[in-house]
Amino acid sequence: MLANAASALAARPAQATRTVRYHGVSLQVPVSWPVFHLGARSTVCVRFNRHAVYLGAPGSNQICPRQAAGRTEAILVSPTSYHGALLTPLSTLAAGAIGAASGSDARITDGRQHVVITATWGADPATIRMALGLRSLRAAMLATNGHRPRAVAAPLRRPAIRAHTTSPESPATPGETYAGLGFDVCTTPSSSAMAAWGTSSPYAAIGIYIGGVNAACLGGNLTPSWVSSESVAGWHMIPIYVGLQAPGNSCGCQSLSATVTNGAYATATSEGTAAAQDAVAHAQALGIGTANPIYYDMENYKRSTSTSGAVLAFLQAWTAQLHASGYLSGVYSSGSSGIADLVANYGTTYVEPDELWTADWDASAPSSQPTSTANPYVPATDWPNNHQLLQYYSDAEGRSETYGGVTIGIDRDYVDAPTAAYGSGTLVSLIGTTPTLTIRPQANGSVNLTPRWAGEPGITQYAILGGASPLALSAVETVSATAKFPVKLQAVHAYYEVQALNSLAQVVGTSAPIQAPSSLAIFGRSAYVGARGPVGIPVACLNSSPCRLEAQIFDGTKRIAHSDIGRVSAHGGQLLVPLNNQTRRLIVSARHLPVTVTVTSATGAKVNRPLTLSAYTVSGRAPTRRTWPSSVLQILGSTSYVSNGWTGGVLAACRLSTPCVSTVQVTLGGVALAKRRTTTIGPGEIGYLTYNLNNRGHKLLRAELGNQLGARLSVSTSSPGTSSTATTTQPTTTTTNAPLSSGGSAAGGPKATMALISLVSFR
Repeated sequence: MLANAASALAARPAQATRTVRYHGVSLQVPVSWPVFHLGARSTVCVRFNRHAVYLGAPGSNQICPRQAAGRTEAILVSPTSYHGALLTPLSTLAAGAIGAASGSDARITDGRQHVVITATWGADPATIRMALGLRSLRAAMLATNGHRPRAVAAPLRRPAIRAHTTSPESPATPGETYAGLGFDVCTTPSSSAMAAWGTSSPYAAIGIYIGGVNAACLGGNLTPSWVSSESVAGWHMIPIYVGLQAPGNSCGCQSLSATVTNGAYATATSEGTAAAQDAVAHAQALGIGTANPIYYDMENYKRSTSTSGAVLAFLQAWTAQLHASGYLSGVYSSGSSGIADLVANYGTTYVEPDELWTADWDASAPSSQPTSTANPYVPATDWPNNHQLLQYYSDAEGRSETYGGVTIGIDRDYVDAPTAAYGSGTLVSLIGTTPTLTIRPQANGSVNLTPRWAGEPGITQYAILGGASPLALSAVETVSATAKFPVKLQAVHAYYEVQALNSLAQVVGTSAPIQAPSSLAIFGRSAYVGARGPVGIPVACLNSSPCRLEAQIFDGTKRIAHSDIGRVSAHGGQLLVPLNNQTRRLIVSARHLPVTVTVTSATGAKVNRPLTLSAYTVSGRAPTRRTWPSSVLQILGSTSYVSNGWTGGVLAACRLSTPCVSTVQVTLGGVALAKRRTTTIGPGEIGYLTYNLNNRGHKLLRAELGNQLGARLSVSTSSPGTSSTATTTQPTTTTTNAPLSSGGSAAGGPKATMALISLVSFR
């Protein structure tokens, strides 16, 4: 039995109350509350948006007003033998236990008196505490997540469109598109009423209220068996969830938050996600599984920057969560408020609902029934091809229609959209099922990437993944969906993949791993020519092996040098091109000669790039030069070139699967010759590690008559996302004892523009 109400009454100001008894249960309620005695023939609408006490089993043919929304203080006491739906699809709890359907309702089962008490409250929960004799409603608010089925994640697909019908004549299927007349009603009609209407009415779709904190009407006949039998009978369901409403709503309903935190409606977003999770739990408890749509009822509100912003954030999160759970998202609202806000964001990066249900009432209806969903609020180009509903007639009296001798008060709709049915379905995509990625390697070793997902709305970003294996891919870049494509990456990977993200940073589609095409690359902008030796061209064969190449150098259209076919390491290296005396004199005379280099592989692949050939001279004995191999960053040359601007560089190759972030230090006898400088080389790329000489380094180099200054080069390398300090990243350090030279000109005149550093060690 319930606790004695005396203690609860003592804590409240005196008010006029009366005692209501039913099957041994006593309730102390305000005298102003009406008491309704229910029975099998009762047509009283059991709704919780008015103060009332309902005693008995709700009737199977309730007559309800249109679109009752909101919750206030009300109580239903029904026998445990009643098998109709209560407010939520939770299982009946043990005797004396208290469960919670939401933040504003609770259910008490008293096995000794064979009754179930369902209570709701709004702004005055103390009245319910008084009526039920409870010291605290908090004790009645047990978490219900553990009692509800979890939503199963599934990829979003669009439903296949079946032939249009005008009345129930074959079993309805999950996600099936229906075009024709429908109706929605606050409480679910009985199976006998549905049968009468199914054979004589023009309707074949019905809106059913499945839950939400502002759902006012009792589910009535809504049970899993009802959904199953009516689906078999051919009725197309429109599941409606009445959750939190817009701030300042006209129905006096619980509202969502309009609080802005760091420029975002974070609370409204989390509330929208929670609403979708709750709606999925209600739907699944009724047997309405994945591939079905669920429609959110957002009642009319006054548009403003803050209100509209909060509503849009809420509905976006609702849609995103339904998609993650494998359901289609629908939204019902007034044409002048929620629909107007959604239309204003159609085709942008906003994650819009799949289905749009517009309330646009026509005073001449139902005498003139529409034949489409066209209305002045939604442009013909928005939500096209079977993704809209229109509520075209409703009135305050909830006017009824009668078919087969059964009268039901309804709102009238024209439907041309996916509907729900008992069970789960497989949605067949009408658009590209996954994003695509176009990969175009460039001559300089970079790659141009163009991600696309044609026809899929709400994509705000693309995350690009890369790696040496399709089974080991990691994120390398994230770009805006509105960026100017292609996007250039300084990265060379064997495989790429793209993920499409919505505005909540949720992955809504992923491409299959794509193998990058084999290609050739010529790195850098310059190559350097000594007095006697060949010129080294930095090259690589990307994603192909073995790598056998030949190079040709053109001055305009005239070929001035070419190499034999030579083998280059799979990680890239320098392809040596011999120069004759005439070509060498041409380069020395120009000092910096612009040329075009063509590299061709043994398989016939070809790449062209402009380079500048720069001359330098050295004399005398070169300092000891040596490099040590490394699996992280490999020095490819033992000579580094320094410009008149005191900037030098050494050719290196990155061996990591992520970019090599390298800091160079040049010293001689422990004294710094250059300012430390950090350079990033993409994974698999060849590039120059650069540095700037300081005054001491510059003076020593200029003082070397042979233009060769031995120095030590130390390189610390790490990957992005790790600390740059050696103590935490354990970077690989390359130490080189190198000849550092400031080169004279080939003609023996003024110092040459380029100077030279010969590097000796790397590890």
